Amino acid sequence: MAIEDDEILQGFIEESLEHLADIENDLLAIEQRGADIDVDLVNKVFRAAHSIKGGAGFMGLNVIQDLAHAAENVLGLIRSEKLVPNPEIVNILLLAADELQHLIEDVATSNSVDISKHTAALNAIFESGEAPALPGLSARQSAPEVPLEQIDPVESAIETDPIAPSSPESFQEDGLIMDGEFAVDPQDADQIETGFADVAPGVKTRGATAAPQKTDTTIRVTVSLLDQLMNLAGELVLSRNQLLQTITSGDVRNAEAVGQRIDLVTSELQEAIMLTRMQPIGNVFNKFPRVVRDLSKKLGKQIDLTIVGKDVELDKTIIEAINDPLTHLVRNSVDHGIESPEDRTKKGKDVRGLIVLKAYHAAGQVVIEISDDGKGIDGDVLAETAVKKGLITADQAKVMSEKERINLILLPGFSTAKKVTDVSGRGVGMDVVKTNLDQLGGSIDIESEVGKGSTISIKLPLTLAIIPCQIVMTGGERYAIPQVNLEELLRIPAAKVKERVERVGDAEVVRLRGNLLPLIRMAEVFNIEPTYYDPVEDATKQDRRRNIADRRSKSSPLFKDENTPPPKQRSPEMEQSRIGDERRQSPSSALNIVVVSTGAMKYGLIVDRLHDSEEIVIKPLGRHLQQCQGYAGATIMGDGRIALILDVSNIARMAGLTSLDGSDRAAELAEAAKEAITKTRDKQALLTFSSSVQEQFGVPLNQVERVEKIKRHQIEQIGGRRVMQYRGGSLPLISIDEVASVLPLDDREDLLVIVFHIAKKDVGLLAIGPIDAIEITADIDDITLKQTGIMGSAIIGGKTTMLVNIFEIMQTSNPQWFEDHAAYAEITTEDIPTPVILIVEDSNFFRNQVKGYMEEAGFKVLEGEDGAVAWRILEEQGESIAMVVTDIEMPVMDGFTLTENIKNDPRFRHLPVIALTTLAADEDIARGKAVGVDEYHIKLDKERLMESVHRYAKAAMAA
Repeated sequence: MAIEDDEILQGFIEESLEHLADIENDLLAIEQRGADIDVDLVNKVFRAAHSIKGGAGFMGLNVIQDLAHAAENVLGLIRSEKLVPNPEIVNILLLAADELQHLIEDVATSNSVDISKHTAALNAIFESGEAPALPGLSARQSAPEVPLEQIDPVESAIETDPIAPSSPESFQEDGLIMDGEFAVDPQDADQIETGFADVAPGVKTRGATAAPQKTDTTIRVTVSLLDQLMNLAGELVLSRNQLLQTITSGDVRNAEAVGQRIDLVTSELQEAIMLTRMQPIGNVFNKFPRVVRDLSKKLGKQIDLTIVGKDVELDKTIIEAINDPLTHLVRNSVDHGIESPEDRTKKGKDVRGLIVLKAYHAAGQVVIEISDDGKGIDGDVLAETAVKKGLITADQAKVMSEKERINLILLPGFSTAKKVTDVSGRGVGMDVVKTNLDQLGGSIDIESEVGKGSTISIKLPLTLAIIPCQIVMTGGERYAIPQVNLEELLRIPAAKVKERVERVGDAEVVRLRGNLLPLIRMAEVFNIEPTYYDPVEDATKQDRRRNIADRRSKSSPLFKDENTPPPKQRSPEMEQSRIGDERRQSPSSALNIVVVSTGAMKYGLIVDRLHDSEEIVIKPLGRHLQQCQGYAGATIMGDGRIALILDVSNIARMAGLTSLDGSDRAAELAEAAKEAITKTRDKQALLTFSSSVQEQFGVPLNQVERVEKIKRHQIEQIGGRRVMQYRGGSLPLISIDEVASVLPLDDREDLLVIVFHIAKKDVGLLAIGPIDAIEITADIDDITLKQTGIMGSAIIGGKTTMLVNIFEIMQTSNPQWFEDHAAYAEITTEDIPTPVILIVEDSNFFRNQVKGYMEEAGFKVLEGEDGAVAWRILEEQGESIAMVVTDIEMPVMDGFTLTENIKNDPRFRHLPVIALTTLAADEDIARGKAVGVDEYHIKLDKERLMESVHRYAKAAMAA
């Protein structure tokens, strides 16, 4: 029987590796406490070493037993407080733990490995009671520096070394090459001295010949989850039997009910199986304290590492795939982000640098941030280097925005390091990080400020197995676009195509909210026949337009009319008549644009048709398609046909797309947009709809999750309430007339369900068409039609439109949903005064709405009509104010200026500032962060706003 097949031995290996995973972090914690010894923590490490020693002795693994015994002796002295664990002693224990891990991972050859250096160092500590002067184990040497053939004169801005296939660092320990966190680079292998002349013949050393680390193929699952899976599997078997019976009997009615049951059980089973793959990201994060500790000592730096969000869970496949990119980025921050103690002292910074590693959920994704308070990245230096290396032209560099310059670090072959070392300078690395993240369906974003530090944000999907996608159609074929890359869907009517689409150089672009969005025709990228969908004939036809803005009309050569004179012979009246009568305004000439983003790049993908969004199961591409750059995989649709999954990052690369942020036309549009915002403040995006033919309603667009088309027979009346089956569960339904005095819902077969997410639950509002998304700047009347569920009214398109207060509707119809959210007023006590909130808003309507939210929650409110009035209130009553909630666009003094004044004044800089806006563009959010805005919220989004207010109020009172 092979040693790998021995179940007892495999159990010992798994248990020992679990012990070692905890030992490293525990030893680092012991080192931090120093003379203040945590006996319980030392006992934990001691017991782990003792368990490994005992198991190894039973298995006849003498080398592992001897090394664990030597470490146990030293830990025994620390436990009895006879030895103070200084960094040198902890370093020797850590190296012993590393060696133990290598021995256990390659247990078959462990008895032939020489460990004399480790045991000698540990025994010397045990005998003398202090760390020995062994240079081979007490310090780590840097690999020899090799100058580049052409040394780059530019100062290093950020690290771009290759991602190593394993863990944090490769060591050269007096000739002993240890398979540490990073493998030794093959380019340096011949430059590393090989010592150990005294090693006996036939004894193996740990080096390049060591067995490769095995991928962890096991996963731990709780018994309760297994029980749930068994129950669901049983339910699925029962449902299958029922389905077979109905098919045999031909009972179509019962088959529909059984099908719904199978759908529900399958959804629950899918969710439970996904949970078995979810692992805490702490499995990756836990190794970084060691990485930062060892590398900072090697570089002579003092660095603290703060880790937040260890409990955030990701798919096991993604956890394994992000290990190397994260290690690379953390090493970047240590090596090139944080300055040396001398430089930090000169700049007036704390001598100890800070790196923050943070994970959290956001919009159905996991976001990982690596932040440091180092020197930051100079975009001008990066652009200069990229031009010298021939990666971009000087003309391209001139029109680049600061964001684009910083993103140059992601280009292949980019490096600003002056020398090649064991840590940096080989010109690959950050591009490999980006490539790896693209393959996972993730993205990377870099924010940096020179002299203050950098933040690298990584967005990842929760799982790679099943993902939500937007289904589109081009050339008669269906394609899937992952929703993690989807920004919005845009449809430009035929009459507005000429107005909205223009050319900048050779690129076709569309104006979208004051910005230029590059357009890509999907048919051109994939070299397929251009087509368009004609809804009148329900057919896909060939599209002969050369430019996007061209129109399919009778003026086109495709529509020749012998009776129509040439353009030069037409009278003005005839030309005007031709434009009015002959131009085709049918839906077939409209543009369907999918706005997608990948990292800092955003563009519009033109497709023939837009279908529904679906959750799809990803299938790998066949060998014959793996070289196709534009596809990330494939899936099998419900009708059995294949749909390819688009890789939006590679599509942009295939189209040769570059951002237009720096162009003159983009600057003109941005300036025009600013002026428009100044002239038309309080612009609000609304979704308009009807409940009856006579009345029109509107709801803030940002509150809407999605809109579903349904048939009336899909509505079920259960327990006195209306519900419908929705995504494997039940969606409660409500209509406006149940709460407000409005006309009842029309009795028609085709209905709309507007889905909202309120009180952590999905709810559907029943409505009818027509439905539209618009932006209004009209004055809102909050008196005439105001009632329960209706916050006010406005004139939209010549029709009085009632504005729906969906939160009030749900509070009235389902008050039990909000019991957990009604505790805002309970944060005060007799000894602690009620928090005072300053609301700054120039619109009476919005100010009254926000004031109502605050007073309902039990807060006291002060009001300011603009920033100047608010500043006077702060100077008069600043001591009593707990936080400021401010609008952005206001006369006299806007919200940015007010926030800047608050954060620059020692009296008020402690006050949290929450900014309220109607349309928060990325540049506005970035500007807000720069001046000190703590959080951004959309106006009328009561739930999210009050959660933030409550959180800041509790923090203020706790202080």
